[in-house]
Amino acid sequence: MRPFSTTVVGRRLVTDSIVEVSVARPPTFAFTAGQYMQVGLDQVTDRDFRGNSRVFSISSSPNDTETLTFAFRRSGSSFKQTMSHIEPGATVHLAGPYGHVTLTHLSRRPRVMFASGVGITPHVSMLRFATEEALSLPITVLYVVSARDRGAYLPEIEACARAHPTIDITVTTRMPSDNELNRARTRYANALWYLSGSPRHVTDATVALHRVGVRDDDLITEEFLGY
Repeated sequence: MRPFSTTVVGRRLVTDSIVEVSVARPPTFAFTAGQYMQVGLDQVTDRDFRGNSRVFSISSSPNDTETLTFAFRRSGSSFKQTMSHIEPGATVHLAGPYGHVTLTHLSRRPRVMFASGVGITPHVSMLRFATEEALSLPITVLYVVSARDRGAYLPEIEACARAHPTIDITVTTRMPSDNELNRARTRYANALWYLSGSPRHVTDATVALHRVGVRDDDLITEEFLGY
C-alpha cells in the first residue's frame, strides 16, 4: 500500500514509561499480525537528528478494523517527545506494512516468542489475533521485564493465556536460564523462535539458544533501538 495520512484518535500510558498511540485505520488498509509501520510527523518539538519518523510495531490485531495502535518507550528524542504528547485529531503519516515476523491462519509450526521490554508489541498483535481466531498452533511467550509493573500489556497477554489453552506465558525479571530455554526447545522441537527487544537482549538470547541447540534457520530476530 502507498504511504497515507491518518488521524490520531487516542493516546494512553501502558506503563509509566511506555506510551500507546491509536490512529484511525483506513478501510482499505490490510496487515498481518506482527508487522510494523513507518510513522511520521509534519513537525517535532525540536530538531531530531534521526528525522521526523520512526519504525513502530503494530500492537493491534488485524481484526480491529477501526484503529491501528503503536506502543513505544518514551525517550528524550524530539520525535518521541512529540508523540508522547500528541492529541486526538493530529495528523500522522504512515508507510507499510513491513516485516516477516508474523502469524496467520496458514501458520503451522509452534511459535516461541522471546521479548524484552517494549519488544513485546509485535507479539501482542499476534496474541490478540491467535486468541480471537482460536488458532490451534502452540504459542509460548517468554517475556523479560525489569519489574512486573513495567511490563507492557501484561494483564492482557496473561488473559490471552487464560482464555486460549494453546498459549503459555512466562514473565521473568531475568534472562531465562539455559535449562529453561532447553525445556522450551525440547517441548516443541520444530518451533519457530521470534526474538524481539533491545539489541543486547536479542544478542544474549540468540547466543543462549545456540548453546541449547536451536538452529539459525529457526530464529527470526527484530531489534528495538532505544531512541
